[in-house]
Amino acid sequence: MKKLISLLFAFLFYIILFPFTALILILGPIITVSDLSNVFKYEVPKLAFGLPALVLLGFILFLSMKVSSLKWIYKKFPVLLPFLQMGYLSFLALQIGLEFANLWADNNAYPKGVAIVLALLSFVVGRIFLSYWYYKYPISYKIHK
Repeated sequence: MKKLISLLFAFLFYIILFPFTALILILGPIITVSDLSNVFKYEVPKLAFGLPALVLLGFILFLSMKVSSLKWIYKKFPVLLPFLQMGYLSFLALQIGLEFANLWADNNAYPKGVAIVLALLSFVVGRIFLSYWYYKYPISYKIHK
């Protein structure tokens, strides 16, 4: 019975949750860059993805890495895990930058130049973190582990 529940959970996870998560993590950064440019171009805030949704995406990725019945996909496609991690962290950094841009566009909390610098800085800090992470734990190490 426990094996059946585990298989049912894995089936629902890979049919519903995981494809949706992967699609968001692939298209999310592209859409967020477009939203950022529109915020600065039209000076109107755009709806950000939201912290609870980002935490949920991170939790789904965590489950897919740690639960034994779910991590088979990373053994079959070993580059998928680093790709999704990069997508998640890039999406997170861009969403933080969009929040800075929205604060400027909605509340005029600071000048436009400061908002642009903060948005760029959030993305650069995210990319520096990714560089450090993959310097410390190279992708080749993860693939052959």
